[in-house]
Amino acid sequence: MQQPIVRTFKHVTAAEQARAELLAAGIAADDVAIDVRIDETGPVQGNFTVGDSPAVTGKTAYSHTYAPVAQDDVRDCQVTVNAADAALARRAAEILEHFGGLDPDPAHAAIAARETRH
Repeated sequence: MQQPIVRTFKHVTAAEQARAELLAAGIAADDVAIDVRIDETGPVQGNFTVGDSPAVTGKTAYSHTYAPVAQDDVRDCQVTVNAADAALARRAAEILEHFGGLDPDPAHAAIAARETRH
């Protein structure tokens, strides 16, 4: 049984491109998951109940608060792949790296780098 391959992405569009390539490489759709994480640092879309002072003119924080956030602005996106065999796992890791996927486990990344050199 393969261990899941987990990579993080800075942009959802890169993760979606990687997913499409993984599916084209023969990995089953059920074995590729994209998980977008939203943290407590702020709302994705405005949910405040008060606005700017009426004395404020021009572009205001209030107008940005209620503006929808583009999907590509979402950060901390994670892709998990459960490949059926070792060959698909290697191919999946290559595809994820090609699209900018980062290994969230520094120890694993260091071991993989050493293995690649030998």
